[in-house]
Amino acid sequence: MNPLSGFFKKLIQGIQRRRMVRTTQVELSRLSDYELNDLGISRGEIYSIACGDKTRWDSHQVGRGVDNHNWNLKGWV
Repeated sequence: MNPLSGFFKKLIQGIQRRRMVRTTQVELSRLSDYELNDLGISRGEIYSIACGDKTRWDSHQVGRGVDNHNWNLKGWV
């Protein structure tokens, strides 16, 4: 594989990830404090959850039988 194509592939993946993080952040920010509290999320945690704070995710999902291969917001919203 051409090193240049690998660079562009990683660049596109980074852009897509950033877009997903931003979309998730906006969607969670639109929720009321009551709705966030119902989900167990505080406003201060929105960015870390959108970025995929896997540490918080793993500790929150222990024993729930959740499939963790797609952890971004699964079980939250």
